[in-house]
Amino acid sequence: MDNQQIVDDRMVKSIVIPVLGITIPNLAGLITNSQYGPSELLASYAFFILTAWMIWQGNVRLMYFMRKKIRWSYKYYYRIIVSLFLANIVYSGTVSGLLLSGWRRFSRENQPGNSPIVSTVLIIIIAACFITNIYEILFLNQEREYNQSRVDQLNIAKAQAELEALKNQIDPHFIFNSLNTLSFLITRDPPSARLYNDTLAKVYRYILSNKEKDLVLLREEIEFISNYFYLLKIRFGDAVSMVIEITDFLAEDFLIPPISMQALVENAIKHNEFNDKGPLTINVAISSNYVIVKNAINPKSFPATGSRIGLGNLDNRYKLITRRNILIEDNSKTFMVKLPVIKF
Repeated sequence: MDNQQIVDDRMVKSIVIPVLGITIPNLAGLITNSQYGPSELLASYAFFILTAWMIWQGNVRLMYFMRKKIRWSYKYYYRIIVSLFLANIVYSGTVSGLLLSGWRRFSRENQPGNSPIVSTVLIIIIAACFITNIYEILFLNQEREYNQSRVDQLNIAKAQAELEALKNQIDPHFIFNSLNTLSFLITRDPPSARLYNDTLAKVYRYILSNKEKDLVLLREEIEFISNYFYLLKIRFGDAVSMVIEITDFLAEDFLIPPISMQALVENAIKHNEFNDKGPLTINVAISSNYVIVKNAINPKSFPATGSRIGLGNLDNRYKLITRRNILIEDNSKTFMVKLPVIKF
């Protein structure tokens, strides 16, 4: 497997292999210690430890090889595991049987038959299967962590891509409306058109400078929405007004996703009837870590379509950036949106 890593088992092998090399021959009755001198006994146990190392390393290499060559699938997991254990059994039994038979031929052992070797080989096979099972658990845990890491990376990449897409939806819509208004003023009121153009430059400069940011100071966002609303005042005059009940001092303490309130103001303008005698008033305040934007509802005779697109965009941005949702309250008289802010 391309994502497979080598398990760092050096410390475990340095301890367990000698223990197995010394314990198994005695447990199986393969060696009678009293028949050997110190040098012969040391050489015999060195041989047993070497045998244990060869069986251990061979099984591990065999497992790596099979996991690399075989396409692993949970659908055929048990079939693969059986094949792996059979390979371990054949390898462990063959290698240990040949090596220990050779040792016994030159040893001082004089027990009749091959029962000590058979017992030793069986214990070695059981130990090899047990060790193989431990390695398989380590491999599966490694794969699970790798797959989870991949999922997390993909989710982060997806969230970033979605956020960029949502941010990019703001610009075309905003610039389209602004140019239409500017075109209208150029022909009807050139002085206002020039003022509108200068203010539009400030507004768009804010959008460009904060487009890549996830959060800005609430103070900066309020300054932006004030400039944006000034553009609306140039167009609609006394038919619209906005009351901001947030002090500059308080606005320094909170962060908010940029260009958040613009969508709400635009939404209020788009879906309400207003004129000089019945102006539209938009209130902006802060309470309990929420910026509250509300206006009285006076629906147009011919409602505009797509009323929830801007709000859906805004809610998605909030979920991606702050993991919180915006709150919408509509009681048929007042439309209110609560935007979560982050304490700075």
